[in-house]
Amino acid sequence: MRMMTLLATTALLCVGCGKSDTVPYEKPVFPVSGGVNFKGKPIKDASIRLHPISTTPDEMVVTPRGVADSGGRFDLTTYRKGDGAPSGEYQVSVSWVGPLDGLDEEEEDRLRERLPRKYTRPESSGITVSISEGMNELPEISLN
Repeated sequence: MRMMTLLATTALLCVGCGKSDTVPYEKPVFPVSGGVNFKGKPIKDASIRLHPISTTPDEMVVTPRGVADSGGRFDLTTYRKGDGAPSGEYQVSVSWVGPLDGLDEEEEDRLRERLPRKYTRPESSGITVSISEGMNELPEISLN
């Protein structure tokens, strides 16, 4: 009888233990899209990351990110593909090792950065953006 009570109690405790669509620390996000070019040409497979300018010590830091398509266009992702970014002020970093078509992960890892180093670091890129509630279309990110 004890075993049956233990099993029943365990089963009741597990009710509702399924995976939730949201996680308690998730911030509201808003759609963000934009474009990126290097020396006037779109850069396919460029990686764009947003780094919050100010955070509090107990705040969960998130870095929205996106990858440019063949036209240099990207949509940002924070928690789920294409969901956007939380509102706030961000420094931007951009990395690009070239087109990645047909390369496996190991080959990608061996590629060298093609952009000037200053763009790969948020503190030196000189690029900042502001994300607000609602739809956000970022100004074109033009790198030299």
